[in-house]
Amino acid sequence: MKRYTLPQLRPITIIFLSLLFIGCTHLSVKHLRKNPWSLNTNQTLDMSFWRFEYEGAFINNIYNIRGVAYPKKEVIPAWAEWIQDLWLSAYLSDINGHVVARDIKVYLPRKLDYDKGVEFEFVLQPEKLPSAGPLFVTFGYTMQLTSHQFDKPPLIDRPLTGNKGNVFYASQGAMTR
Repeated sequence: MKRYTLPQLRPITIIFLSLLFIGCTHLSVKHLRKNPWSLNTNQTLDMSFWRFEYEGAFINNIYNIRGVAYPKKEVIPAWAEWIQDLWLSAYLSDINGHVVARDIKVYLPRKLDYDKGVEFEFVLQPEKLPSAGPLFVTFGYTMQLTSHQFDKPPLIDRPLTGNKGNVFYASQGAMTR
């Protein structure tokens, strides 16, 4: 029988613990506001910087969420006029906040429009649903707002170069636990 020394076992232990940790992690939205999943009903969900007005549908084992996200004027700096970077996410979760499905949309830069908002449609396909209990819907976002449109596209020059205006960044989303 071969005996291993402590230095020989250390890499094996690290690999084992890493795999164990990865196997135990999951996305959680427990910290976010959420609504119960509801079919064909207009719903509203207020997040810190966005208000999501949406309706859910269920077709061929796919959860669909369609609506409009409105920036909240009362909490966004008055100088902000452009959305330079915007990612919207939708999450379907169980009663404990464990994410069972998610979708993300990335938007091109656009003028900040409080009245029109940003239209979205998310397709959520859970691999496995919880055995019991209700499902919940919540949203996430990452945004970068500026006082004016960037002069140069980020692909040509480094992002934010050549611009002396203000930048506001905010994000809410799922966390790895």
